[in-house]
Amino acid sequence: MKRTDLEGKVAIVTGSSKGIGKAIAIALAAKKVKIVLNGRDAEKLEQTAREISSSGYEVFPIQGDVGIYSDCEKLIKQTVEKYGTLDILINNAGLSMEGSIGNTSPEVFEKVIHTNILGVIYPTKAALPYLMKTNGSVIFTGSIAGFMGLPNYSAYSASKMSLTAIVQSLKIELEGTGVHVGINYVGFAENPSDKTFLNQNGEIEQVPIREQFKRMPLQEIANIFVKGIEKRRYKQTPSLLGKTTNIAQRFFPTFFEWLMTRKYKTEKAAVG
Repeated sequence: MKRTDLEGKVAIVTGSSKGIGKAIAIALAAKKVKIVLNGRDAEKLEQTAREISSSGYEVFPIQGDVGIYSDCEKLIKQTVEKYGTLDILINNAGLSMEGSIGNTSPEVFEKVIHTNILGVIYPTKAALPYLMKTNGSVIFTGSIAGFMGLPNYSAYSASKMSLTAIVQSLKIELEGTGVHVGINYVGFAENPSDKTFLNQNGEIEQVPIREQFKRMPLQEIANIFVKGIEKRRYKQTPSLLGKTTNIAQRFFPTFFEWLMTRKYKTEKAAVG
């Protein structure tokens, strides 16, 4: 398969003021890609833009909420006005949550589902006319939570499972247009100190460090994203845990469910 030269390309990375999105932006910038940052927090976005530009990279921050379609239209319009084109869209923005279905506030489900599903459909829809002109790439940040519904992460798992359906539909719809569609099923990553999630009451909490799992460095994950774009790959599962989880739930579903149930009961007993 022909390798895509990324130098001089224009890329939008949603949710790029921190975490995986920021790491992807830096990895692409190192390939001499012109980077458009996007996020809801204008202050963090500007801070990240200054940090990346201080390394000599070209970066353009655009504040906005991917869960609002007019913001997505503005994001694409301002990018094209600035650079004249669009080659890559990384749909990375998303929300995490924790809480059982019985105890979680309905507003939490609504917020997570809205952001994680419509928040990838909206920017994709707005960007497609331009990506079709450039034979560009639209990439999605998936999760191993998309392989099977995880206890206490139902809304998050549902939203990440839906990404596979969205990507499958999109890939077929774009067949013959030259647009590359890809998804990366990310496992546990090294969390930045300010990474947060919604608890069952909708309150923002800091994501705890999960010492029981091997966490992939953000830059390693980002480099896999970049390689996937260069080689125009469809699906990538970066971590060994992700690959193992995918195989287990596909070929040994009963055993995997038993294992997950046992683990969940053990954790519940330990908490209370």
